Amino acid sequence: MATATESNGRRIDVLARPKQLPPTFREDRRSVYWLDRPPVTNNGGTTAFVLTPRQEELANSKYVSKHYQGDRPSPIWPVSKSAQKGSASERVQVLSEHKKLHREFQTERPVHTTVSSGAKSADASDRVTHLALPKVYAPLKIRPSREWDVDEWQQEITNAAKNAHASARLEALSEAKVTHALFQPEKTIQWPVSEPAMKALATIRLQQLARPKSRGKYDNYDPYKVTPAARNARPTPRIGELALPIPRKVRTKKVLAGGGL
Repeated sequence: MATATESNGRRIDVLARPKQLPPTFREDRRSVYWLDRPPVTNNGGTTAFVLTPRQEELANSKYVSKHYQGDRPSPIWPVSKSAQKGSASERVQVLSEHKKLHREFQTERPVHTTVSSGAKSADASDRVTHLALPKVYAPLKIRPSREWDVDEWQQEITNAAKNAHASARLEALSEAKVTHALFQPEKTIQWPVSEPAMKALATIRLQQLARPKSRGKYDNYDPYKVTPAARNARPTPRIGELALPIPRKVRTKKVLAGGGL
């Protein structure tokens, strides 16, 4: 038993230790202006710019080749005699030809088209004449509210509709939906209480559950009141260590020359 207690105690001590940082850990800079080492200064106290050989090489201007030729000073320049007497090869002549249009290419139609004589003298068929007629709508029965007459605007029912008989399927569909055999309607807001319910006695267990929470002699207990023991309590060193912020996230305030923050 003692051995198990000692082993548990050692295990708790191991778990209570803070997490160790890896050897390659680098703390975050508190500011973008934080320097790892003081800068190199000149005799006057100003910062000296120190470049690496690679940076100096990249800072040099672009080298101009000896074969470089700048832009022509004028759009008119002398043409050599060999260029004047030169003859184009078959390949150059093929490349100089313009691109041919597709065999099915058609130019755009002009804005003003010419109507043929056949179209001018054509006669429309009966079907085309019928389709060209505007659609005729029935007159809308709209009248002012003062001229509204219920008897006049009642829709007439045809004799066939009056003498019609519904089929067996329509009569079956028109029947109201039958409620379930165990269906119970909603309970009224007020309902009579039965005599057994009014004369019933609660069990001891129900009386225990119905009793409010007892705090013993502290009947006037205030849950928001802080006890003197809690006010004078002091945290343990471990709790104080856990309450400290992470060092790499702590930022110190800059002190101005006048002494203010």
